[in-house]
Amino acid sequence: MATARVIMPVCLAGGLLMPSNAAWSTLCYIILLPTVAARLWQGWRPDWHDRPFTAMLALCGWSFLAIFWDHNISGMGNSHTYWLVNGICTFAFLLGFKMADGDDPGFRRRAVSVLIGAGAVNALLSVAILLAEGKLGTRMQGWGATLNPVLGTAMLDICILLVLGRMAEGKWQGIYIAALVSMALYLMVSYSRTPLVALVCALGIVCLGSWKLCGRLALAGLCVVLAALLVWWLQPGIVGLLARNFLARGTDCHVTIWRTAWGLILQNPVVGYGPSARLPIAPHGFCPAYPSPHNLYLSLLLYSGLVGFLLFWLCQWLLWRHLRQVSAGFTTRLWLAVMVVPLVSGLSDLTQVIKGPAPGWYIIWVPMLLVMSLRAAPPR
Repeated sequence: MATARVIMPVCLAGGLLMPSNAAWSTLCYIILLPTVAARLWQGWRPDWHDRPFTAMLALCGWSFLAIFWDHNISGMGNSHTYWLVNGICTFAFLLGFKMADGDDPGFRRRAVSVLIGAGAVNALLSVAILLAEGKLGTRMQGWGATLNPVLGTAMLDICILLVLGRMAEGKWQGIYIAALVSMALYLMVSYSRTPLVALVCALGIVCLGSWKLCGRLALAGLCVVLAALLVWWLQPGIVGLLARNFLARGTDCHVTIWRTAWGLILQNPVVGYGPSARLPIAPHGFCPAYPSPHNLYLSLLLYSGLVGFLLFWLCQWLLWRHLRQVSAGFTTRLWLAVMVVPLVSGLSDLTQVIKGPAPGWYIIWVPMLLVMSLRAAPPR
């Protein structure tokens, strides 16, 4: 049986390269679950002294336990079996990453390379499909895990930051600039506002005091502008179309969703309602039928209560402590920026932390896992 250090890069690439979430899920069922189960059967156990990873397992475990007191508020949620499978897969993803990181000191770097390469290919496929269909007046339908443009933009935010980290090493600049251009094009036509705000915040952290990186980022931005001008030349009127799609949607019913979620949270604040809870909102206007809270923090409170909410922030605090202990300067700023992306983009989206295989793995768990696996540089 293949080892976790072989399986995990395939799983990371699969969500971005395979055509649908269903195909990616099937891949994970076939290769990830048996690999992790076999290692556990052979006696592998995580290092419980690794506090950030232990806290991540605790967050996942508490969210999983919430299945057993699940309360389907609207009567329209998914079944307990559905969430049991999702929770088991998310546990396997976390454990598989930890196994691979322990087996191979170079796994973390390979994982970053896979995310950059697969993210760039995904962005190119998504934009190419959009241009081929000519449906620039509607929300983009991406490829694979980026099918939802809001979640897709948050995922590519993280990939962009990983590219900047590699660019700071001074190698393969042309390849990394090309990757940045493809991802930036996706961001431009995704019409996803909060993830773009998250990227601006993250870039501000990364570029603070790094003029060399600012220059490289400016070069990449110039390439993006030139590519955008080319698209504008091929598709006249696209500038006005982009402006309308960014601004005309208003709040997309988010205020109604958040108000409803908050009212329910106040009725059961400690342990939450469990993962199948959907808001009792009938479809109208931009509002979907029986939505999730469309907010990471309200989702944590609704599904797993104050306990789950505090466990999430415990993870962030422990990861920040770990980051400060093993890094300094640009490296600290880079990985802090990566951690910031889900915290900001989650203001208008994201849902159950145990949902997966799903885009949430890339947005919520991958940043935490990459920071958790960061090791101190050897002394010179």
